[in-house]
Amino acid sequence: MELTSLEPLPILVFANLLMITFLVLLSRKGLRDPFNFRPWRRYLVILVSFAFCLFSFWGTDWFHYAGMYINLVYMDGFNTSLEDVYYLIANYLSPNYLVFRAIVWGGALYLFCLLCKHASVRGDLMLALFCAIWLIDFSYGRIVMAYTMMYLGGAVLLKPVNGKILLSVILGFVLLGLSLFFHKTAFFGVALVLLALLPRLLNKRTFVLLLMMYPFVLLLVQLLLVQFMDTAVDPNEHNSSSAAGQAYLSDDTKEIGPAYLLYLMLRYVPYYMIAWIAYKVNLFQPEENAEKESDVQSSLPDEVPAEVRFFSRLTVYVVLASTIFLFDLGASTITLYMRFLMYGFIPACVVLAWAWQHRICPRMAKLAFLTGVSGTFYALLYSFYLAYLGVAE
Repeated sequence: MELTSLEPLPILVFANLLMITFLVLLSRKGLRDPFNFRPWRRYLVILVSFAFCLFSFWGTDWFHYAGMYINLVYMDGFNTSLEDVYYLIANYLSPNYLVFRAIVWGGALYLFCLLCKHASVRGDLMLALFCAIWLIDFSYGRIVMAYTMMYLGGAVLLKPVNGKILLSVILGFVLLGLSLFFHKTAFFGVALVLLALLPRLLNKRTFVLLLMMYPFVLLLVQLLLVQFMDTAVDPNEHNSSSAAGQAYLSDDTKEIGPAYLLYLMLRYVPYYMIAWIAYKVNLFQPEENAEKESDVQSSLPDEVPAEVRFFSRLTVYVVLASTIFLFDLGASTITLYMRFLMYGFIPACVVLAWAWQHRICPRMAKLAFLTGVSGTFYALLYSFYLAYLGVAE
């Protein structure tokens, strides 16, 4: 049977639930000191994660991309919103849909593993957190290629590869530039990456100032959205940023019932918990906290690595910027809110791993982890329930 002819059956979503359960149990040792896997366990975790991305049936996007793949290959990209790079991958590198997913999501997973190895955190701990909380999001949309490129690029700029500064600067900016070709909204993430590269921009004063300016920013965004929605867009330009933006703003299909509200809380509240941890990490001074008791506990590091501070600032910026679209701005912005907040899951993974490793805000970190894991299983069970009812998400 052709993969593209599959339907979102409950048994397929249940298979995803079993895979995540296996991964959580397999990777749980990475959460305990010394936060290391044996090589066979590490490779198995990565292999099962890759398989989950290949067969990510939950949420129905797997089937949407299957339809888009058919359009890319057999209809010359007719009526698809995918970027040109995916047209090239589908037509010149992918003999079938499964290979297409292997290249896109497998490539993104490889870049994420490089980030785990490059960042100054325990890579196996990052993998364990990633599988338990964010793998289902990672497997969902093609944008993960843009995520991994821009964040690996930012990390390389601040922590040179093998001490080669010039090569790392070139590689970092090349990755940032390439990420723009893999999703129309990547400019949002790249802009925040460049902002987060400024080391002294986020402090107590600027944080308070940002909160005070929030009402004015909301008003400005509301005015811009009204103007944007009134702008005419060529209906033939399916893959333009303007067309995609208006599609997001016109998406009023998500009815916020109790079940879906619980889904939103479990999936997105951890970002706010980790953003608070990230704020503390960015301001963290070991010599100050070693002399007094606070929610910053030992074992204290000698210094916070530059790329960890970078991801801390980035997490705060993503949460603050995306939360603007949670408010009533005169348009349906809930989809934009979720899309933009998703830019924070890789930075949040780095921050949570570093805080977990060094016991920074340990209670908040554990609560964020437990809430995130609950959100993962709730999302899969919710998707299973909808598949059982025959309702598309």
